[in-house]
Amino acid sequence: MTELNGKVALVTGASQGIGAAIAKSLAKRGADVAVNYLRSEDLAQGVAEEIRALGQQAHLSKADVMDFQSIQDMVVEIEDELGPIDILVNNAGNNPIRNILEIEEDDWDWVLNLNLKSYFRCSKAVLPGMLARKEGRIINITSISGQRGGFSCDVDYSAAKAGINGFTRALARWAAPQGVLVNAVAPGYIETQMQGGEVFPTLARLIETIPLKRQGTPEEIGEVVAFLAGPGATYIVGEVITVNGGVHIA
Repeated sequence: MTELNGKVALVTGASQGIGAAIAKSLAKRGADVAVNYLRSEDLAQGVAEEIRALGQQAHLSKADVMDFQSIQDMVVEIEDELGPIDILVNNAGNNPIRNILEIEEDDWDWVLNLNLKSYFRCSKAVLPGMLARKEGRIINITSISGQRGGFSCDVDYSAAKAGINGFTRALARWAAPQGVLVNAVAPGYIETQMQGGEVFPTLARLIETIPLKRQGTPEEIGEVVAFLAGPGATYIVGEVITVNGGVHIA
C-alpha cells in the first residue's frame, strides 16, 4: 500500500494503544511518522522500530501537548528531520474516570487541558505550513463519551470529547476552502493496554449492548484514520466517524 508515499504524519500520544496502531497504519501505507510521547520512551522506541521495519522513517518526538512552546519546538524538529507535516493526528489524552462528586476544579481543568485544548495547540502549530501549501489533513480522535456521555459520570472527559466534535466541525468549515481537510474518529469501547487485559464488570455489561458483542481493537481505529488521511477521503470534511461496533444503534 503506497497511497501515503512521501507524506509525513505526526501522531500525538503514539507510544501505545490507539496512537501506536494509528502510527503503524499510516506507515503501512507509505507515510513517514513522528511518534510523539511524553514519558514512555521505551514504548515509543518500539513503535518507531516497527515503523522502520516497514521501510518508513520514524522520528521520536518527545513533547508535552499541554505546553504550546513544547509543541512548536517539536514541529520544527520533525520538519527538519522528516519534512513538512502533511498529516496531524490529535490523539493524546487520558481519562481518570471519576464521577462528578469526585472531580475538583483542578481535575476538570487538567482533563480539559489535555483532552481538548491540546488539540487546539497542535492544530495551531501545524496549520501555517499546511495553509501555505494549500493541503493537509487533521484527524482528531474523539470518543463515544462525547456523543452519549461516559458510563462512569466522567463529565470532564465527556465534555472534552464533545468539545472535540465541535472543534472539528468549526475548524473544518474554515480550513476546507484553504485545502486542509479536518475530520474526527470516535472510537467506542476499544481494548487497550490500559485495561491490563481485563474486562471489569461494568465494561462486560456494556459489551453485551454492542451488536458485535466485542470490543474494538486499536488496529481497527488505525485503519479508519489511515483512510481519512489518504486519497479516498478527498470529499470528506467535518465528519465525526463513529467506530463502535454498532453500539449507537443498539
